[in-house]
Amino acid sequence: MAAAACWLFIIVVGSLGVACAGKAYLLDGDANYARVAYGGDMESATAVAKRHCAPFERVPRFREFQEDAAYFDCIRR
Repeated sequence: MAAAACWLFIIVVGSLGVACAGKAYLLDGDANYARVAYGGDMESATAVAKRHCAPFERVPRFREFQEDAAYFDCIRR
């Protein structure tokens, strides 16, 4: 019984790590740049930057990483 409970605990704790692998989201920005919280998936960070830059009729261009954020310049098409 104790072994089964131990395995269940390991599975639950391991699953939490996968579930908490953060999604990319916009931290701040304007017509010239977007700062996106970066959870390890560059495609999702780029998609967030595209949605941010689009209303300004601009497209994102990756600039740099700083800690857990990706910076994109919003450039004219």
